[in-house]
Amino acid sequence: MYPERPQGTKYAVISGDETKRARNEATFCEANEQIRAAERALGPPLDRVPYLSECDDVECRELVPLTAEEYEHVREDAATFAIAPGHPNEGGVVEDHEGYVVVRKSDRSGEVARALDPRKEGA
Repeated sequence: MYPERPQGTKYAVISGDETKRARNEATFCEANEQIRAAERALGPPLDRVPYLSECDDVECRELVPLTAEEYEHVREDAATFAIAPGHPNEGGVVEDHEGYVVVRKSDRSGEVARALDPRKEGA
């Protein structure tokens, strides 16, 4: 389907192409997985951890504070992303929370997101 990306490979949005947007979001997810790993190592863990908005904007650095449970809920499906309200995205809003929304990619961009899932074995 889609080629696996080598570990550590970074992508950026350079056009409106949905595949490139999905790769950009995967990069934000990978960074957020590193944040989650650091949060797990803290003792005691923080109540809310600042994660990067996983929106379509490659320049975005806005933080979205999530509990561990909220973050894990978003990660249950690799095609869902936590973004700051009002930020650009090509997915449909599936949940609206105070301080963030959850969007789900469908069709081709959802397939790309699942193929690039940092939690997927071998990703």
